[in-house]
This record gives sequence, C-alpha cells and structure tokens, in this order.
Amino acid sequence: MKGMKRKIRCGGKPVTVIVLAGGRGSRMGADKAGLPLPGGTLLERVLGQVEPLFDEVLVSVSPGQTIWAEDKRAGSALSAGARVVEDELPGQGPMAGVLAGLRAARNEVCAVVACDIPDIDAPLLRKLVRAAAEAEIVVPVTPKGDFEPLFAVYRNAVILEIEKLLRAGQRSLIPLFGRARTARLRLGGANGIRNLNTRGDYESYLQSLSLGTKSKRVISGGRTGRRRGTGR
Repeated sequence: MKGMKRKIRCGGKPVTVIVLAGGRGSRMGADKAGLPLPGGTLLERVLGQVEPLFDEVLVSVSPGQTIWAEDKRAGSALSAGARVVEDELPGQGPMAGVLAGLRAARNEVCAVVACDIPDIDAPLLRKLVRAAAEAEIVVPVTPKGDFEPLFAVYRNAVILEIEKLLRAGQRSLIPLFGRARTARLRLGGANGIRNLNTRGDYESYLQSLSLGTKSKRVISGGRTGRRRGTGR
C-alpha cells in the first residue's frame, strides 16, 4: 500500500468495495472482524487499506450481528463513510454477503474482499478491476489451480445467477464462474492470498507483525542497531 493511493476505476467509472465481515467464525472460535491487532481490529485494518482506494465502501454483515455494539473500535472504523449492509438470507455463507453487497452498491463493478485477509494487495486489486472491463467476474487463481473468490471482482450483472444458485441450495461461489463471463487471473509465487481462517493462522499472523516491528526497531535504532539490520 505504498505510494499515492489513487482511486481504482473500471473504464473510468467508480468502483465499490464490499468487505465481507459476516459469518460465525466457527473455525476461528470468534467473529473474525473484531479480532484485535496492534492498533485496532482486523476489520479496521482491512478498512484502513481499502477506503482510500474506492468511491464506495460497503461492509456486509450477518443479520443481527452485534460486533458493532460489542467493540466500539470496530464501529468507529465506519466513520470514514463505510456503510453496513445485512445479508437478506442468513446462514447462506459468503455468497449471501456478496449478493447483499451487489444489490446495495451504487456502482456496477464491485471488488469483494473478505475481512480475514489482513494485508490487501492493492496492485492486484487494480489488475482485477481493469480486467472487469471485459468480464462479469474476475477471480485470481493460485499456482495450484485454486480460486480466490473472496478477493475478486463481480459486476451486478451476476445478481440473477447468484439468486438462482442460492434457491438451488448452493452456497459456494465457484459454480457461478461457469455461469457468467469469468476472467481468471493467475497469481505468481508459491502461495495464494493470505487469510486468517483458524486460531493458528491468527496467532501466526500476530507473531509475524511482532517480528516485523522488531526488525524495524533494529534497522532504525542506534549504531549497533544499524549494524544488525544491514549485516555490517
């Protein structure tokens, strides 16, 4: 997220970002959105990265989700203009959250970002949105061939197909890709997009933040610190 944070556009038109913050967090054992990180919550971290990039920010939550009342910090993260949207179909997974966001969005093109992705790859988002000029869905694909449907771009033209899938009892977004004009963007490197699914993922991420902070302190410290940081 370094450098100037220009607004992301698709064919010169504004784009909405839908941050998926709903769900029970069953594997995590807690609502992911409210997980504490240095300086705030996981949701705050994600919002702080995407808000400067998009003209409209929506936060999709489960019906009756009380994280806003339980954690004032998470609520304050919405002060910059993000708008909360509740799923109309509870218990239907991320696809219901995507549907609610697409219906509520003022813009035709929407980037979808799960709130459990703590480090937002802005250049990748820009590539995905650019590709949406000629597609209804743009989804990253890992080197292993796995889709990343919760860090992808969807046009509101897919709303009807999502509704059909939900009526058929389908909760995965993957079948949608075969029912819409879908562009697949291959990711480089060995890994996909980092997300925090389990308590172990969360604790590992906290540790990486702690190690990163220590490295910065060493590099920016006194003469001894500089020697350690540069290897001299």
